[in-house]
Amino acid sequence: MVDWENTFKEIEDARPEIAVLPVGALEQHSTFMPVGTDFLMTAHIARRVADELDAYLLPAIPFGNSQEHQDFFGTIWLRPSTLARVVKDVCQALKHHGIRKVLIINGHGGNWILKPTVREINLGDPEMTVILSGAGTLAATLKGSKIELHSGEIETSRMMEVFPHLVKAEQRRDFQPDVDREYLDYVGLRAVSPTGVWGTPSRANRKKGKKAIDDMVRYLVDYARDTFARVEQIKSKRRRK
Repeated sequence: MVDWENTFKEIEDARPEIAVLPVGALEQHSTFMPVGTDFLMTAHIARRVADELDAYLLPAIPFGNSQEHQDFFGTIWLRPSTLARVVKDVCQALKHHGIRKVLIINGHGGNWILKPTVREINLGDPEMTVILSGAGTLAATLKGSKIELHSGEIETSRMMEVFPHLVKAEQRRDFQPDVDREYLDYVGLRAVSPTGVWGTPSRANRKKGKKAIDDMVRYLVDYARDTFARVEQIKSKRRRK
């Protein structure tokens, strides 16, 4: 693996075939976790994934589409079109250096623009293969549940495992808004959750966090290897026709 701490010559000599681009957000995570939670955790997971893939690890983009959190101090957001343009430009720069495989790891469920952006890059440039971990893959939502949407059990557990010094555990308070998720688009999160929580952070612990992170790294590595191989196989068949 190489990253921004390497020299250009070291990166050139390594000739990485894959780049890993983490995309996070700078947004509130209630009174007990930092506004940098999303990009910190995404960067941590991306480093482990890039190491497994022997890839070129890029710095995490710290800003995302966080308009739903805009009423909480410290939240910074980009327009969807801005984030899309940044991702496209990064991919073009990578292509210039011969890196045509990119894994984007999305660390904020609200970055919906990444999916159509990836589609545009792939279908507009057959030489590039850009894959996405899946919108919300790293979000706090538990499978089969709608109550762990933000600063909940799993998200808090992950932070307690990796950045325990940044979690004010004694300030954790559970909160469940009495509306569905789409109200984030209608009125924003603070209007339905004054604390910024949508879930049960009181149930968080480091053991759960370690398991969640290990499972996520394993999933992303397997997904990347399998998807890059399958896409290349499909493209090879197409070229032979």
